[in-house]
Amino acid sequence: MLRRKMRHLSRYQEIATALFHYGFGHIVRDLGLMDQVRRKSGRKPESDASMAKRIRLLLEELGPTFVKLGQVASTRSDLFPPMIISELETLQDHVPSFPFQEVKGIIEAELQASLPACFASFDEQPLAAASIGQVHRATLISGEEVVVKVRRPMIERLIETDLEIIADLLVMAEDRLSWVAQFQLVELFDEFAKVLRQELNFVIEADNTERIRKQSMESGYISAPRIYSDYSTKKVLTQSFIDGVKVTEATKAAGYQPKRIAEQFAKGMFEQMFVHGFFHGDPHPGNVFVTKANKVVLIDFGMVGRLSRRMRQELALLLIGLYKRDTNKVHRALIGMEILREDSDQELIWEDLEQLRIKYAMMEISEISLANALQEIFDIAHKHRCLVPSSLTVLLKSILSIERLLATLAPQLRIIDIIEPFGHDLVRERYDPIRAAKQMQEETIDLLRTLRYLPKELQHVIRAARRNELEMKMSISELDQLNHKIDQITNKLSFSIVLLSFSIIMAAVIVGGSLTAEQTILSRLPSLEIGLGIASFLFLWIIWAIVRSGRF
Repeated sequence: MLRRKMRHLSRYQEIATALFHYGFGHIVRDLGLMDQVRRKSGRKPESDASMAKRIRLLLEELGPTFVKLGQVASTRSDLFPPMIISELETLQDHVPSFPFQEVKGIIEAELQASLPACFASFDEQPLAAASIGQVHRATLISGEEVVVKVRRPMIERLIETDLEIIADLLVMAEDRLSWVAQFQLVELFDEFAKVLRQELNFVIEADNTERIRKQSMESGYISAPRIYSDYSTKKVLTQSFIDGVKVTEATKAAGYQPKRIAEQFAKGMFEQMFVHGFFHGDPHPGNVFVTKANKVVLIDFGMVGRLSRRMRQELALLLIGLYKRDTNKVHRALIGMEILREDSDQELIWEDLEQLRIKYAMMEISEISLANALQEIFDIAHKHRCLVPSSLTVLLKSILSIERLLATLAPQLRIIDIIEPFGHDLVRERYDPIRAAKQMQEETIDLLRTLRYLPKELQHVIRAARRNELEMKMSISELDQLNHKIDQITNKLSFSIVLLSFSIIMAAVIVGGSLTAEQTILSRLPSLEIGLGIASFLFLWIIWAIVRSGRF
């Protein structure tokens, strides 16, 4: 950690200074980073704004990695309060576009061909610029109109540096700040880092886009751009140009059919979730376009959600239980989704769910927000220290985006009417006797396979035990604390021994000098000073070593 801190010292200083400026000086102090703060003249700490706004401004100032961190954190409404979530959802990338010559250089290096050999025309002015890359309009030699997304130069190195620093800071924070463990920030960061590294690789985004496009072709509710794989790499993504407008601009006055658009969009999204289990993870209005023929097209598949068949079936049961105000169904679904922990107090959880049922029993179904209801259920799980899977938090964010878009385009549409058929299909599939028999057959085959190899595995265990080669691994939760305590005791003992040695040496020199009257070589030397110097050096060296270890 120390080597990385020295290597990234200037970035540590930027982060510590930004934290201090936006009113988080207590965190800087608790992490022991006050010496890294660079106070700028004429710049006063932001203290008047709300904490949520200060967090957003802080992340925007620290750049792409931290903006992306905030965007991922905005999906975890089960962990953070609404005021922070609403601010994080407004995070913006304040980044300028990079020069066309760099764009040209990256494309030619990636495609191993000159720009004119790949494109009949290429617009030097970008359509949009973001933290990861920027988009240009172009035309292929074959005549198709496309958009080309090019990854920003050096962005991978910047993001990896920031990820290393954040990981170091979280390790420090876990030891010193109790609320870090409470909000599960380390787990959230691991999830965030994985998502961000995937966004850096345009090949993954291309695969996601193609998968959504192909699985949506049969129903035709929505579509996605076509990917041109011959012109796409890890740093360059070429896809078909969408001739349309943002969904918020598709108004009746502009000649569009908002109700039809809203219905197609919602059905398409729920089909992705409940039929295919693979869906767009961030369908905000900027990622939803509408063509002149009122066709909905999704773009930007850097973030996607995944739901297993079993999770989809349990989710359908949860939604049916929610709308039928059936606490038992909701509780069983949460157990089936493995959200509720075995050691949780199930009676207390059931009582909290029952209180939620009573609340919704007083409301008309049309008044119930699906996103809010799911959020309250996840809040109950979090209250009882149960971890909601990241796939469900991405789902929740997507459902929230769907509800907002429906409220804007067609307030009269009821989301329950759109989602109900998908839910009932999943429940029927769950109890389908043919599928149940097939599943039982597969499980029986797995069991027989396990039983077949069991005797051989037991023989290996017995032979290893006879040769005294049987290893047993133990996990003791307090082992790290025990090791830490032993280090403390050892260092303090070493400290005491050095102090004792220092005292004995000094006493021997002084007593020896006072008892002898003869002039010896030792007496003619500044032995007291030399002894004091050596002992002092050893003393300071061991103290520095102990303090540096952080275990004193």
